[in-house]
Amino acid sequence: MPARTHEDLIKEARKKATTIALIYSPIELQEYIVEIISNDSQQFLEKSNRLIHFQSVDQALHHSTKHGAQEFFLCTDNTYDECGSVGFGQTFEFIPIQSKYKNNN
Repeated sequence: MPARTHEDLIKEARKKATTIALIYSPIELQEYIVEIISNDSQQFLEKSNRLIHFQSVDQALHHSTKHGAQEFFLCTDNTYDECGSVGFGQTFEFIPIQSKYKNNN
């Protein structure tokens, strides 16, 4: 199965009319930011025009669920792709993860 790309996840959210949360760790697993993708929008979680930084994946999952996310992916650096097999521009691996939080939407 080929690796999913960011574009694949956007298409999936639109096709399935679902909301997807992408959880990135920009500072070597010390904090996380969240991108929410739905059938009609794509945005990072912000407060007062600044990215919200979460201290754990659990916090990121909790807030993603509060923003309607139904599917979740941990976005890790594509460190081992030395030969460029995933394709130009693909810098993350999107790993599906589960949330213990219930979506009340």
